[in-house]
Amino acid sequence: MHVSKTIQNNMFPHFLSTLQWALLVISLAFNRNFSVAVTGAEANGGLKVIMFFHLWMLLFPSALCLMFFRIRKEGMAERFIIDLSIVTILFSTVNISLHFVNDFILLMKATEVIAWSLYNCMFSASLYKISKTFLSPMLRRFEKIERETLRNDKELRA
Repeated sequence: MHVSKTIQNNMFPHFLSTLQWALLVISLAFNRNFSVAVTGAEANGGLKVIMFFHLWMLLFPSALCLMFFRIRKEGMAERFIIDLSIVTILFSTVNISLHFVNDFILLMKATEVIAWSLYNCMFSASLYKISKTFLSPMLRRFEKIERETLRNDKELRA
């Protein structure tokens, strides 16, 4: 019952986006980036290997795109994240495709960096939406308390 309410909440995709980003950064920090497949292509005398990171950059933006598509009418941040995830999927697909082509290592690394940068922008947009949703009411309450305090100070002086 509570799980279905959580998934139907419009903020769930934003929290999932930040959680996925945090898990990816932690896995990269602790060097948990393992190889998934070895392609037959070579670059500079070495084999090109598809790593866990490359598949993550393809699969998770796909899932996020579908989740944000459901709530696309909520605001500008959601539409921005959908656009970013589509472009991230495209660059990740090109990156994985270039793993099967001999040479082109510079182009492969460039597409990988672009996909990673777009994924970070998705995280930033989700974090902005979370901050806006939860911090704005708190700031309004603080502003209201400040106004009342100033008004009471003026009355005490008079």
